[in-house]
Amino acid sequence: MKTIENLIQTLNQVNWDFSDYNSAKYPLDINSIPWYPATFPTPIPKFLIGLLSEVGDIVLDPFGGKGTTAVEAIKLNRRFYYNDLNPFAVDITKAILQAIKSCNLERAAIEQIINSDKKTCVCSPRTCIENEYEGKEEEKVMANCPEYIFNDLKDLGIDKDVVFWYHIDTLIELISLFKQMLRENSDSDGCMIRKFAFVSILKQMCSQRGHFTYVTDNCRPKKLVYYNAISAYFSILERINLSSLDLIKQFSTINETGDLTSLIADSVIQSGDARRLSYVNDNSIDFVLTSPPYLCAQDYVKTMRLTNLFFPDKIFGERAPNEIGSRSKRHSNAEVVVTNFYSDMDKVFSEIERVLKPEKYFCLIIGQGKGKITESYDTIDDLTKLVINKYGFSKIFYTERKIGYKTVRVGGVDNETVIVFRKN
Repeated sequence: MKTIENLIQTLNQVNWDFSDYNSAKYPLDINSIPWYPATFPTPIPKFLIGLLSEVGDIVLDPFGGKGTTAVEAIKLNRRFYYNDLNPFAVDITKAILQAIKSCNLERAAIEQIINSDKKTCVCSPRTCIENEYEGKEEEKVMANCPEYIFNDLKDLGIDKDVVFWYHIDTLIELISLFKQMLRENSDSDGCMIRKFAFVSILKQMCSQRGHFTYVTDNCRPKKLVYYNAISAYFSILERINLSSLDLIKQFSTINETGDLTSLIADSVIQSGDARRLSYVNDNSIDFVLTSPPYLCAQDYVKTMRLTNLFFPDKIFGERAPNEIGSRSKRHSNAEVVVTNFYSDMDKVFSEIERVLKPEKYFCLIIGQGKGKITESYDTIDDLTKLVINKYGFSKIFYTERKIGYKTVRVGGVDNETVIVFRKN
């Protein structure tokens, strides 16, 4: 049994910057495949889960994002409870776990999907002789679109605005993949993996090459440039296959008696609000690890705008205001925005206190958003005091870490704080 003194000593020995970590160096890390904003590097949950929980424990992440905590938990033979308000993030996490589960049941499962898709994939000839053309002027964009394209988009339920984000030949390839690989495959497990690959190339194939907030804020690209979507799709499928098999190998090496399929089946993926975790029983969680939104730093749903074009969410525009501390509130009254943020986080902490077992640990990783809203507040200190003074947790560890921009992609935030609390 680890004493608190031993835990603190171990925590103090870590280089929390993890400056040598870059997801590009780890192509077989399945969490590095899908793009998602503001994700912490995998060594953080890997280390904390291994230190602050035991094999067989349940790990909860109320702001689960693309499932980094969930994946690291199962690697270490822990069950997980994943929660996120963003339906696109939930879909990504479900797909990651489905890929792992499929390969664990049948090692060649994704390889069979790849071989099948390569046989059925029909590549259309290029329709545009130019590899790039003007994207801002509607008339010039429309001049490069064949007449049939809008009928195809309507028939497939794809938003017609995609023509302003992708070169027409890239778009035709994406439509072909959508139709052949997703629409015409009724096998649900295989379809989920195919959708995972498809969604994972949408940002890569997009002609908006600036910071991801350009997509978030609906700033269309100035020029539409051709990228080969067919090649990218099969490249990502190969990575999903190799990454899933690598994770299975890691799991079996570390956990000689663990059952990966049962572990995934016994875990929970929930599309829900961190302020209301009613599906989680009182005193049932062994470790909570989460990184909530940094006030006015991100609009998580809106960063998924490209995915929403192909898989439209009827209430896409209404979701951002429901996100805790969303970036869309950055021009509002500071006192109101900050007060509401604290109130929302108070509800989150109340739920964490309710579900976490006594004498177990809660790790909060959070940064101070930049801008006029937050300049007169120390949100990290205020939230820390709330956890301690209102909910009676003890703070056993506190440190700052530098954020590697390419790793976590948090706009405007250079540092974040890692805080470990213990429920008394």
